[in-house]
Amino acid sequence: MNLQISKKAVAAVTIFAIGAVMAPAVFAQEEATYSLGEKLLGIPGGAFGIITQLAIILVSVFMFGWVIECFVNVRRDKIVPPEVIGALQNYIDEGDLEGALQYCESAPNYLTRTVGAALNRMQFGPESVKDAAISMSDAEQGKLDFHISPIALCASVGPLMGLFGTVSGMVMAFAKIETAPGGQVNPKMVAGGIALALLSTVLGLVIAIPGLTFYWYFKNKVQSIGSSIGLVSDDMVETIAAYAAQQ
Repeated sequence: MNLQISKKAVAAVTIFAIGAVMAPAVFAQEEATYSLGEKLLGIPGGAFGIITQLAIILVSVFMFGWVIECFVNVRRDKIVPPEVIGALQNYIDEGDLEGALQYCESAPNYLTRTVGAALNRMQFGPESVKDAAISMSDAEQGKLDFHISPIALCASVGPLMGLFGTVSGMVMAFAKIETAPGGQVNPKMVAGGIALALLSTVLGLVIAIPGLTFYWYFKNKVQSIGSSIGLVSDDMVETIAAYAAQQ
């Protein structure tokens, strides 16, 4: 999962970097491409405007795609299926700790990794059992937090990319004013730059507002899931610690 996130993040950064590097060249071609971009894509600002807006749109597509992925996978029954809880509880209640450990290794998830860490420390006493479970539980909670972090990343980067487009659009507009023949400024000359600035601002907000909303929704959800699983694992770990104290 971490590798997939890294590849997608690198791709997004690469696209934005290409746009920044190509900006001077495409800015010079703005007059030739403005009409085509305006007609085909409805994006103002010529080739530079197209690159800027498409970069922002790609970030938004990635973010909303990740939101859908989180709706599908960030669920307690998906993270720890109910049948896993029942099966593991039966092993522990029957005192079959070796069977419980084998089951944890065969069905890795948040709960089984936490309980498995406790089972692996039984020979070191009850305190070591509890400490191992706490450490593993914290690590598993960190994985859940990391899983939703791309949403926060997009919600933070989106407005900055929008601001980049806003500033670029205003620079474009003022450059047209400076080069206006005889100081006579035609509103159509600066319309593309101003439109680019305003559209960039809007698109940045379109990413930021729902992005932050979804991020905090999933942030609270993973905390709730972690607490719920923690209650189950705590009972199991207490039983395992009691067995460890008897050895």
